[in-house]
Amino acid sequence: MLKEQLKQLRKSKKLTKKQVAESVGITERAYIAYEYGERDVSTDTLARFADFYCVTTDYLLGRNTDEMETIDKLVGEFNMTALEKKILEGYLELPDDMRGDLMAFLQKSVQEVQTECQEDF
Repeated sequence: MLKEQLKQLRKSKKLTKKQVAESVGITERAYIAYEYGERDVSTDTLARFADFYCVTTDYLLGRNTDEMETIDKLVGEFNMTALEKKILEGYLELPDDMRGDLMAFLQKSVQEVQTECQEDF
């Protein structure tokens, strides 16, 4: 299952095998061996893959029979960075009333910036 997950995640991020290998600190040849299922992955390297893709090691190993958690799914679909994922997690941890206040603030800020940009033209 690991090989399918690695390939799917890499392609969803539009990355080359070399880019992934460099990002997690392994050789391209080693990465290729993992993606083709020719080599077992160490727990350290597995953890680096999980951190790089912002998923769990269980997901990489196929131990989660359900779909990825909602946040992980969004991260993959929208190609979010680790910072964007952290912001989303923080937002979802807020009480409902604070979420509403934050959204109102963000909408107001966007409208102000759009108005300023339109006035410049």
